[in-house]
Amino acid sequence: MMEENGTASQTVLNSNKGHITIWLLGTIVMIGAIMITLEISQRNISTFISTQEKYIIALEATVLVAFLVELLARLTVLGSRLPRMIQHTARLRLVVRIVGYSTGSLFVLSILASNPTLGISIAAIAGVAVAFATQNIVASISAALILTNTHIVRIGEEISVNDIQGTVEDIGVTHTVLLADDGVVFVPNSVLISSPVRRKKRMTESGGKADEW
Repeated sequence: MMEENGTASQTVLNSNKGHITIWLLGTIVMIGAIMITLEISQRNISTFISTQEKYIIALEATVLVAFLVELLARLTVLGSRLPRMIQHTARLRLVVRIVGYSTGSLFVLSILASNPTLGISIAAIAGVAVAFATQNIVASISAALILTNTHIVRIGEEISVNDIQGTVEDIGVTHTVLLADDGVVFVPNSVLISSPVRRKKRMTESGGKADEW
């Protein structure tokens, strides 16, 4: 069963990597298309493009937003190897899509209203607000991905961090669960990444890699 889950997870990751390449290329192409449209309009090479500039750029910006949002959404699961982590990061991907498409829609509307400054301001304010609101969550999820990929700690190992000692029972999307002598301790994953962690050295053959110690 574990081998089947691992194979399924690898298949999902390989599929995501292929999609990321497509979304990245699409993003680059659309940025280039917008730059070409602006250049043609400024030089009056095409009367049609010059007169319909805002509508053409609004259409290109809509496609660009779609490519960019999907690229960011796919990147959220790129580092996930465990089925459990893929499931958790799928929720983050949904949040990225909601915020991205909402902000992108406002930006496109500002272009149609011939007020690009408004769109830039809206995007900047929305970005700052989302960053402040989700910084702790994103930090913990990122830390969870680092923990599961670098194997700093593993389930079943006894560790100590910030004067807290216990056995790792589970590595969740935001917290790692430690079973201590006096109860259960939920340690934010970001703490495990940013603080010194002590555990026993693992038994390996003639040294081994650092994450196998």
